[in-house]
Amino acid sequence: MKKALVLDTCLLVLLVVGATNRKYILKHKNLYPVYNERHFDKLIEVINTAPFVVCTAHILTETSNLLRQIGNPMRSEIMEVFRQFVHRSRELRVDGATASNAPIFIRLGLTDAAIVSLDADEVAILTVDHNLHIAASHAGFDVFNLTPYFHESP
Repeated sequence: MKKALVLDTCLLVLLVVGATNRKYILKHKNLYPVYNERHFDKLIEVINTAPFVVCTAHILTETSNLLRQIGNPMRSEIMEVFRQFVHRSRELRVDGATASNAPIFIRLGLTDAAIVSLDADEVAILTVDHNLHIAASHAGFDVFNLTPYFHESP
């Protein structure tokens, strides 16, 4: 993959929790029972094909809120890994007014509207969200939906 990769919020939660401690995937209420260590491995495999990962402030904010929905000491560990991710990641700016003017804003919300407001020539999108996949595809993005790969037999 030659373009930068944007992960949807759900996948970023999986990435950060799994990077903190793979066993936490089965303990985090925003991941279990849908995701497990095999899904984390597949996510890493796909991320490693991209030159780098980019985020928007909207993705980071939503991810932060979801990551914190676990008790300590796991929450502190996860948030420290997230802090490191934020410092290393590249953040693309999409202001709220621009995102809210996107045609999908009413249906999909601010975070997904901001993702689809990015430059399709610069970024590809990795998601497990069917609605984001459809909207981004219609907007001309290269979109990779991991859901079918997550349901393959190990």
